[in-house]
Amino acid sequence: MMLTFEELPVETVIVSGITSARTCFTNEGAHMCSSDDGVVPAADTATPQANKCAICTHNQWGSKITPNGKRGKRCREFSQLSLIQLPSRHKLSLVVPATSLRALRDYEKQVVSRGEKLSNVVTKIDTTESNNRTSLSFRVTRFLQDGELDELKKVSTRTASAFAVTEGFTFH
Repeated sequence: MMLTFEELPVETVIVSGITSARTCFTNEGAHMCSSDDGVVPAADTATPQANKCAICTHNQWGSKITPNGKRGKRCREFSQLSLIQLPSRHKLSLVVPATSLRALRDYEKQVVSRGEKLSNVVTKIDTTESNNRTSLSFRVTRFLQDGELDELKKVSTRTASAFAVTEGFTFH
């Protein structure tokens, strides 16, 4: 099931940790390079742009100019999350864009500081507007109860192929 912008807000349980990844495209939109960990190019990358993502010229500010004339990076950072949507228990995969990574990391720190894991809370994922930019927001709506947590653990441990891959959000 594909999660779309129009379906937000949504309540989910985040069943995977935050992972960094990167991908880089040419001006024409052709795939150039990618990284599964945000540190080194993926093994299946035909033409890696550098040995390490940190030193790649495409990972430097100004390697891309946005349509509104601002400096950006050609190599895009993102995170991939596996989710279980509530109450339907549909498995989803969500690409969190670079513009929302700080909010996601801050949210994880907030949950961990309360002695919990992301997989033990119900998270409301929504959008927020700030400075003419739309980004994702994350908020605890409630803690899972013991029986509910056990049932969701069973759902989350089934085959990974059950997660539908999304392309993330297209902000209008």
